[in-house]
Amino acid sequence: MAHLLGTQRAGITLGNRPILGDISVSLEDGDRIGVVGPNGGGKSTLLRIMAGELIPDDGAVTKLGSARVTRLSQADNFDEGQTVLDAIHGGAATHEWASDAHVRRLHEGLLPDIGLDAKVNELSGGQRRRVALAATLCEDARIVILDEPTNHLDVEGITFLAGYLNERFGGPRPSGALVVVTHDRWFLDAVCTKLWEVV
Repeated sequence: MAHLLGTQRAGITLGNRPILGDISVSLEDGDRIGVVGPNGGGKSTLLRIMAGELIPDDGAVTKLGSARVTRLSQADNFDEGQTVLDAIHGGAATHEWASDAHVRRLHEGLLPDIGLDAKVNELSGGQRRRVALAATLCEDARIVILDEPTNHLDVEGITFLAGYLNERFGGPRPSGALVVVTHDRWFLDAVCTKLWEVV
């Protein structure tokens, strides 16, 4: 199994408040990690450090050079008036994604009731969350980081997501790793093989 990403004694202070300190974790192909801990304990900060969005004040972050990272945040970041198609695939031509079975499965599982021409800002909270998930999971990334992915999802959406993630990152020869923060205990038990506790 290839080592994909790790932190060595990483720590960070935001404002005057120490958020994380002396954090050493390692991520390898096939890992499905659940991150748990109290609200405000630094779970989302750890994800942002792993995604390269925050630089720790102390310690280091190492990553396999070819391992691309994508992260789903808790907040949606769609442009005003953006269509579902643009939010997920940007300016890519239809033939570039429509022939991909992996992408088609995500469309079918997450967007069955959402038209690709619909404006994202006119969708419900649950629909927007599913669009954000589809956009994240359609990226060509080896490391997928999901912050509260089940927020606003119904039972069908959560069940599909759990099955999809297990197939993508499980199996005898996995290529990639998953890190997820969620308060959904069923989802943690169904998907994750290891837990990291942030206290």
